[in-house]
Amino acid sequence: MSTHKYFDRICVAVLIVTLLITVLFMNGERLGIQVIVDADSEAHSDDSLFTENDLDGAWDTSGASVITLNGASASISGSGAYVNGSDVVIASPGKYVISGSLEEGSVIVDAYDSSKVWIMLDGVDITCSDDACFQIDQADKVFLTLAEGSVNTMTSGSEYSAKALADGTGGVIFAHDDLTINGSGSLVLTGGYKHGIDANDDLVITGGEISVTVPSDGFHVNDSFRLTGASVAISAGDDGIHSDTSIAVAGGSLLISECYEGLEALTVDISGGEIVIYPSDDGINANGGSAMGMMGFGGMHGASQQVDQTKAAGSSGTDQTETRLHISGGDLTIINESGRDADGLDSNGDILITGGNIRVSMVNSGSNCAIDYASENGGVCEITGGTVIACGSYSMAEGFSGTSSQCSVLYIISEGEDAGETVGIKDSDGSMLISWEVPCSFSAVTISCPEMEQGGTYKMVIGDREEEITIEETSASYGNAQSSMFGGKMNWGGMIQRPQDSQDGQTSDQSSGWINGHGGMGGKHGQRPGSSAQSGTDSSADSAQQTEGQTSEGTGSNEQPPGPPEGMEMPADGEAPEPPADGEAPEPPADGEMLESSEDGSRPRGGQMPFADRSEASEDSDAAVDTRTVLDGQSWIYIAASAASLAAAIFIAAVFKKY
Repeated sequence: MSTHKYFDRICVAVLIVTLLITVLFMNGERLGIQVIVDADSEAHSDDSLFTENDLDGAWDTSGASVITLNGASASISGSGAYVNGSDVVIASPGKYVISGSLEEGSVIVDAYDSSKVWIMLDGVDITCSDDACFQIDQADKVFLTLAEGSVNTMTSGSEYSAKALADGTGGVIFAHDDLTINGSGSLVLTGGYKHGIDANDDLVITGGEISVTVPSDGFHVNDSFRLTGASVAISAGDDGIHSDTSIAVAGGSLLISECYEGLEALTVDISGGEIVIYPSDDGINANGGSAMGMMGFGGMHGASQQVDQTKAAGSSGTDQTETRLHISGGDLTIINESGRDADGLDSNGDILITGGNIRVSMVNSGSNCAIDYASENGGVCEITGGTVIACGSYSMAEGFSGTSSQCSVLYIISEGEDAGETVGIKDSDGSMLISWEVPCSFSAVTISCPEMEQGGTYKMVIGDREEEITIEETSASYGNAQSSMFGGKMNWGGMIQRPQDSQDGQTSDQSSGWINGHGGMGGKHGQRPGSSAQSGTDSSADSAQQTEGQTSEGTGSNEQPPGPPEGMEMPADGEAPEPPADGEAPEPPADGEMLESSEDGSRPRGGQMPFADRSEASEDSDAAVDTRTVLDGQSWIYIAASAASLAAAIFIAAVFKKY
C-alpha cells in the first residue's frame, strides 16, 4: 500500500479540522457550550447567594459513615475518618453522621483542598476548653447539617492553647475554608474566648435554630456572610456579625439582643427576613471608604480592617471598594437605649432603601443619629420604596437626599420627646398612613412611606399632638431646633444644601438633614469597650481620645449637645445658617492613633494527621465532589467532532508507522 502521495492532503485536512474545533471552543459559550462548573467550588463566582447544596438540609444519609462520640473517644462505622486521641478527624470527602458527647476534644475536618464534606449533627455535645470544638483545617467546602429534631451544643473555654492561637483559631467553630450550616435542628454555641463562629472564607447559614453567646463577635467572617431560612439569636460583647467584605440577609430571623455594633461590613444588603438589633453603638455599619473614614470605626478590629479593606480593593491598594447599605425587603428594627455617639443606619458611602419596613430608635443623647451617611463626601441616602420611621437626636440628624423618588419628612423637636410616644403621619382625610410607638426618647424623626406625595397635605403626629404640613419637596424638613414651640419650618438644617451641592448660589435638589451630619464616621472615635492587645487576637486595639466636654458613653443623659462646629455661627430663629465655603467640611473629632496590624503571613494548617487509608473515600464519594455539567445537543456535537479529530490523528500516525 502506498500512502505517501496522499500525505500532504491528509495533513491539511487534519490541520483544518483541528483549527475548526479550536475556533468553535474559543467561542463555545456564544455557540451554546456551557462551561463545566462546580457551584460550590471556592473558585466559582456568580451572582447567586445560595447553591442547591447550601439549601439542601435533608440530604440522604444512606451510605454515610457513622461517628458515635463516647466521652473521651469515639467509634466509627465506615471509612474516611479516624480517632486521634480525644479528637475525631474527617480526612476524606463524603457524608458523615455524628452523635453523642465528646469531652475535651474536637471534630476536625482535614481533607484534600478539593473535597466536599457533608456532616450531619444528630444530637452532639462537644466541650473543649483550649481549642475550637469544630474545626475545618482543610477542605473545599463543608456542609454542617442540623438533623431534624436534634439539639446540638458546643462549648469552648476562655483561654486557647498556643497551638490553637498559632493556627489563628478564634471561635467555638473555626473554619479555614467555606462553611455552610443548614437543616432544621438546633445549635447552641457558648464561648469564653472570642467568637461564636470564626470563618476565614465564606459563611452561609440557610437553616436551623442557632444560638450564640460569646465575649467578642457572634460571627466573624473574613469573606462573605449570607443568611436565609434560619433562626439566629446572638448575644455578643462586640459585633453581632462582622465581615471584612459583605453581609447579605435574604430571609430567616435574626435577633441580636446584645452587641456593640449589630452588622458590620463593607457592604450590607438586606432583601428579606426579620431583624431586631439592640446595639450600644451602631445598629448597621457599612464601613468602607477613605483612610479618614476607616479611622472612625474599628475598635477591636480597626487596624486589621484597614489592611483587609486595602486587600479587598485590590493588590495595588489604590482602588476603592464600593461601600453601601442597601435595604430592599424584610423587617428591620434597631433599638439603642444607651448610646451617646452612635448611629442606627451608618454608611461611609451610600444608603439605598428600595423596600422593607425599617424602624430605628436611638436614645435622645449626645449626637445619636438615626441615619448617617457620607454626605460630606458625595454620598447619598435615597429611598424609592418601603416604610421608614427613624428617631434619634436632632444635633446631627440627616434626612433622605432630594434625589429620592419617594417623599420623606425630617421633623425636629427641640426639647425632645419621652420614650413610648407614638410617631406617625396621617393623610388629608385623617387616616394614619404609618405609625410606631418609639421605645426611646428622641428629638428628630425621619419618616417615609409610599403614600406620601409631593404637594400633598398631611398631619405629622407626635404623641397626642398633630401639625399640618405640606410636602413641598421630595425630601422635606420641618420642626424647630431652637425654640420650644412644636411645629413650623425648621430653622436649623432642613433644606440646606451640602457644600458640594452649592453652585452659583442655587440650592441643589440633593438636600438632606443638618449640613454637618457626620456621614459615615461609624464608631466615631474608634473606641470599643474592653479592647486590649492580646496574642492571637484579630488586630491590635485602638486607643481613642474622648472629645473635650463629652461625657462618657452610655450615660443615657438627655442634655443637649454642643452647638455647631467652630466657624459656623448659630443662626437666628427662623433663619437658615450659611454653609461653609465650597470644598470645606468640618474636621471630625480627633481619633486615637491607629496601631499597625501584625503582618499577615501565610496561614498555618492544622497539620495533616496520619491516616492509614486516607486515599480511600467513603461509599458515597462520587457525590462528595460535585462536577455536574449541563450540555445541550450542539455541545455534544462539538465534543464528538473533537474526539473524531483525535481518532483520525491516531489512525494516521499508526498508518505511517506501519508503512
